Amino acid sequence: MHSPEGVTGTFWDQFNHPSPALGGSSTRAVGQEVACDNQDLPGHSKKPCSCKRTDSAFPPQPFLLSKPCLSQGQRELRGTAMLPVTHILAFGAWLVVQSMTATSDPNVTIYLQPPGVIPLGGSTTIRCECQYNGGSFVLYRNGHQFRSLKTRGSRAEFSISNATRSFSGPYSCHYLHGDDGAVLARSDTLEVLVEELQGPKPVLSILPGHEVAAGSDVLLRCIFPYANAICFLYLEGQAGTLHNFPEKEAKFYLSQVEQGNGGRYSCQCYTKGTPPKWSSTSEYLELVVRESQLPSPSISVTPPDGAILGTPATIHCKCPCQGTAMLLYKAGDTSARQTAQLARDVATFTIARVDKEDGGTYTCRYGNESDPSSLSQSSHSVELLVRDPGLARPSLFLEPLSHVQPGTNVTLLCTGVGQNAQVYFWRDREMVKNTEPEGDVATFVLPHVMGHHGGTYACTYHPRQQPYLSSELSSTVWLVVADYTWGNTVRLALGAGILVLLGLIVAEAMHSHRSTPAHLSPL
Repeated sequence: MHSPEGVTGTFWDQFNHPSPALGGSSTRAVGQEVACDNQDLPGHSKKPCSCKRTDSAFPPQPFLLSKPCLSQGQRELRGTAMLPVTHILAFGAWLVVQSMTATSDPNVTIYLQPPGVIPLGGSTTIRCECQYNGGSFVLYRNGHQFRSLKTRGSRAEFSISNATRSFSGPYSCHYLHGDDGAVLARSDTLEVLVEELQGPKPVLSILPGHEVAAGSDVLLRCIFPYANAICFLYLEGQAGTLHNFPEKEAKFYLSQVEQGNGGRYSCQCYTKGTPPKWSSTSEYLELVVRESQLPSPSISVTPPDGAILGTPATIHCKCPCQGTAMLLYKAGDTSARQTAQLARDVATFTIARVDKEDGGTYTCRYGNESDPSSLSQSSHSVELLVRDPGLARPSLFLEPLSHVQPGTNVTLLCTGVGQNAQVYFWRDREMVKNTEPEGDVATFVLPHVMGHHGGTYACTYHPRQQPYLSSELSSTVWLVVADYTWGNTVRLALGAGILVLLGLIVAEAMHSHRSTPAHLSPL
């Protein structure tokens, strides 16, 4: 096989016998779907690239590392007394190393640098990376062995210049063991697309800014002047994209970002047609995520099981951080929803009349919002549910009974919830389970109940399209877990009898004390 036109870089000689086609599904270049029209678009993936050990993948060598052979005499040993101590220690160390090696799965990724659709006549690099050392990479194209790549550290590269449409197609990387060539792992499939790029570049912006504190919500906005366009978001060095419904302004939300979300972002759009017309890639924007050294506050919501439409709700954020401002965030909102000062280490955020739009996931942090480096870590999240009296109220039933013995299996049945809903079960106004119904009934099983399972139970549901809009609570049911066996009944009766007897003794003593005449002093 000869090198295609435009290929540069150093690589090893090809193998003489290409392997059969790759099995499995093709994952296209890039990752997590925010929203889409279910098109199988070239150049993009539907899940993040990852890899697993190829126990049955070709080549058909099993995943085995070289191991020394024991002699017949060694195999017949029944103890270690005949072996020198140094041999025993060496053999033990070898077993530890082999165990660690055999149980660690290499993680292989494949991506384009720079990411996106390659322009005709342009250049790009296919990169394969593995968190493992001592092996080699083989690049596959259209399911056939294409190149054996020279490894530099944990990375291998295949460079393309003066790209033509012949370079389009699916690529994947196999990672081979350095000694025997056994396949340790393979990447997902990267769909490479070479097209003529037309029209203006989209414009990418980041809110609230290019530098944010860890735990913040970030909005990346890709603006493209043409209607009926679909836009893609790229993060340099990763194989994932996010894409959106057709809009002139595509919005990508990153919730509670971490340092791994930092990096150089760009976006690219195409307009539907035959063939589709691709734009150039936007200018790169860098997102910097700063970790805070300040501990996170705690957060709670009242009422915890949801506020009825039009009634008040309160969110409490607590921390020992007097003299700073507390900031309340709602998921999907890139700016602080409210700011409050602390009183006795607690900041209170009150919604006087809850509306449907108030439902959602909330977090809080403290510090100066204008200086991201001064913000604390984010609290855990809480949900504010909005209860709508217009939704049918569900009913809750217990099986077998509300009074049961310890060890009994108890089933809670929430009925009247509809088929397209999510059901919440509550114990003493704290959520203990959320599940999907089967038909019109949701089931929650408590196996082998004990005393701590007792309490008042209720259930609610919310329509799947409105995850924070909830029905009102069902009528509550009591679950009492008590031991009614004969032995336990006798013990309870004896205990009650002893208490009654003690009470009589105390009463008699008090009566005797009152009836004793007082001692009179002599005149």
